[in-house]
Amino acid sequence: MEEVMNETVQEAVRSALEENKLSAAAPANVTEIKPFDEGEDIQFSFSIDIMPTIELTDFSKLAFDRMNPVIEDRHLDEALKVLSRRGAQPVDIDDKKHKIASDEIAVIDFQGSVDGEEKDGMKGDDVMVQVGSKMFIPGFEEHLIGRKVGDAFDFDITFPEDYNSEELQGVEANFKVAVKAIKKLDAPEVDEEFAKKFGREDLADLKLQVKQELDNIHRRSSRFLMKREVMDKLMDTHDFPLPQGLVDNEFNAIWEQIMAEAKAGRVDAEDRGKKEDELREEYRTIAERRVRLGLVLSEVATTNKLDVSPEEFNAAIQREMAMNPGNEAEVFTRYTTDPNARQSLIAPMMEDKAIDYILELADVTEIDTDPDKIEEMIDQPTEV
Repeated sequence: MEEVMNETVQEAVRSALEENKLSAAAPANVTEIKPFDEGEDIQFSFSIDIMPTIELTDFSKLAFDRMNPVIEDRHLDEALKVLSRRGAQPVDIDDKKHKIASDEIAVIDFQGSVDGEEKDGMKGDDVMVQVGSKMFIPGFEEHLIGRKVGDAFDFDITFPEDYNSEELQGVEANFKVAVKAIKKLDAPEVDEEFAKKFGREDLADLKLQVKQELDNIHRRSSRFLMKREVMDKLMDTHDFPLPQGLVDNEFNAIWEQIMAEAKAGRVDAEDRGKKEDELREEYRTIAERRVRLGLVLSEVATTNKLDVSPEEFNAAIQREMAMNPGNEAEVFTRYTTDPNARQSLIAPMMEDKAIDYILELADVTEIDTDPDKIEEMIDQPTEV
């Protein structure tokens, strides 16, 4: 009887929506089913979020700048230096009077203590520390600068508030350090032999490969910036009531993630010191933005019959399989049998198709841009 009742109610909800030409944004919430006798109609009440009517703006009236990265010799030289430094090997500095400088490697013994008590994990012997690498506690490496082999010294330092060990967060500790050796990184020369180590015919061939990779990286960044600008314009040009159920679901998903990150000691720097009510308000605004943009882009895709082809979907699966070596069969099965997994793969592809459709209609100006400027703009904070 319960199954029959549920099916009957759901069918009645579907019929009511069809008769009134309404589109549901989420499943119905049945609030009351009145008692009934055999042979009588079922009477019930329900509430449901209705998809809003979205009037798409005239995309041909929108204007955007597309930044085309211009790779110059200085960008290539810096990229090749980075490749060279990655292949650098540490060699001893034999000068006993040499003082440790930034980027050099100090071989040290250290012992840390809190209030005179030695702590587990705060001791190391023959540890190699590259000054400036920021691999140690903030401030630790700076105390090594100017020291020589044979120096023994101690200093106090405070662990950061977001340190991975809760026991040490914000705690002041004392470290005793002894310098045993100093090394420098000996990077290989960027020459023909260097290029062959990367499987290239010669240095010119390596430079061509590096230039192509840099161009791809910066074009992806440029695409991200343009997509962000399109999203901002869509927010400015589309105003309609949001289905609160969708907003609530999006906010709850965001808030659950924020709480999990906070529990793990990973609090965003911009969120520190804020009260919960303030954070909830900010993240609800983000949830509303996501829902609004999702509905607009969905309307763009539906209205213009945009879709992901089987070939595009299979190519996406292949990319996922390539990123999970050894688990290819599991990845393939998940995306071809699980509707939720399938949708998680299709959703960003549909979003990109909608963005591309908008850009095809909009007035887009191509602007040659220094790649460094593009990356600087990427680092600027924005709403997600």
